[in-house]
Amino acid sequence: MPTLPSGLKLMIDRGHILEPKKEWFETPENHFWYWSPAPENLPPFTKDDVWEAELASAPVPTSREEMTGYIRVCIGTDDGMAFWRGEMISDFPKYEKLSEEDLLAWKDWLVMQRTIDFVDETIEKCREQAEVNKTATGYAVFSSEEIVEKDD
Repeated sequence: MPTLPSGLKLMIDRGHILEPKKEWFETPENHFWYWSPAPENLPPFTKDDVWEAELASAPVPTSREEMTGYIRVCIGTDDGMAFWRGEMISDFPKYEKLSEEDLLAWKDWLVMQRTIDFVDETIEKCREQAEVNKTATGYAVFSSEEIVEKDD
């Protein structure tokens, strides 16, 4: 997680992209599944927001530049946690203006080998998931029953 000169802590995240080995519903050829904000509850989000998500599918990115549209940029908080405002690498910073110094540090971090590797690994994750799901027969199970834990 880079910390910019201003102290802003950033993290990139791909946790919203379904795991490759998890069979879901069939997708069109060469598509992957990911969680996206529901249309009735769009970004920007704050660290205290609870927001609804829905599954979406998209063609597997064929370049690093395309992949940056699906990798989230999260904001680090003082308690060591992070939250997503709604920005992807491709449109960061969208909800605030960075100083020239912060922007240069962000751009330098984006071209570091470990960041490039993360983007490449995410493309591969999407490819693997698309392969699994092109003939998926899985189904989702939803329950409206409340789960209550018993005290022992």
